[in-house]
Amino acid sequence: MARPIKETPILFGEDARRLRKAMDNVVPETQERKAEMEANYEFFMSMFNRGQRENNGSKYRKV
Repeated sequence: MARPIKETPILFGEDARRLRKAMDNVVPETQERKAEMEANYEFFMSMFNRGQRENNGSKYRKV
């Protein structure tokens, strides 16, 4: 049986001010950083896909 979802805590005081300041001053990612993240994603997905191809012929299920 699933556990009930807890209420989201409400921020007060300095925590609330820091969160508001962070939300108001979002710094967009640079094109170089986006390219780096995309390359990392492709690398890990290639590892995942390679693992699936290698396990397709196995009689044991890899968990």
